[in-house]
Amino acid sequence: MITHNPGAMVDMIDVTLFKFNHYDNLIWTKCLNQVDYMQVKEDQILINPYQLQMLLEINFEKELNRLQAVTFDLIHKDASSLFFLTRLLEDLENLKWIKITLNRKRHFSRMVEDFNNSTRQIKYSFKVLKATVRLSHMLPIDMIKKINPILDRLGMLDKEKPFGVIKLKSLIVGLETALASMEIDEEVAEGISFILDNFDNKIENDNPDVLLVTEW
Repeated sequence: MITHNPGAMVDMIDVTLFKFNHYDNLIWTKCLNQVDYMQVKEDQILINPYQLQMLLEINFEKELNRLQAVTFDLIHKDASSLFFLTRLLEDLENLKWIKITLNRKRHFSRMVEDFNNSTRQIKYSFKVLKATVRLSHMLPIDMIKKINPILDRLGMLDKEKPFGVIKLKSLIVGLETALASMEIDEEVAEGISFILDNFDNKIENDNPDVLLVTEW
């Protein structure tokens, strides 16, 4: 089996910025003025990660340098959209598009309080919209060829082409069904289980459109 980073699957995300947050509004305004974006709706634009990375580095160099020294113990004090967007760009290594949505509501908070442990944490939310699952990045070719007939029976692949588009939850349910009800040997079951292990809770809950790519 091949160690796989779930973030490497992510192709497109939706990030919300808040107009009445200082850095959020700055980032939104500079996106409109400095990058070659595509308009989705009135308060939604589409940009690529490279453009966003350059925008952050050019306009917020001092702030980004300071954030490099921030430990996770201090995130609740110093974290901002600059911190979280930079981390997203680092972690989602194959990201192709970012949809940015501007929220104009005055009252908002990213602060979440855990009353049981008396702690406060900033939660930065984003949604995964599209992802690519390449089986060759997870499994050896001989294992993929054993799993392909199962995916075909589940209606997830077309023998005419080595890819198909499916909702992630449908893919997960199908694979779990195969484990529970199909007569498959232990090696194939282990391979299917390994595929399932590659989907973390975040991606599963967002339920993106998935391009499932195999090898015939």
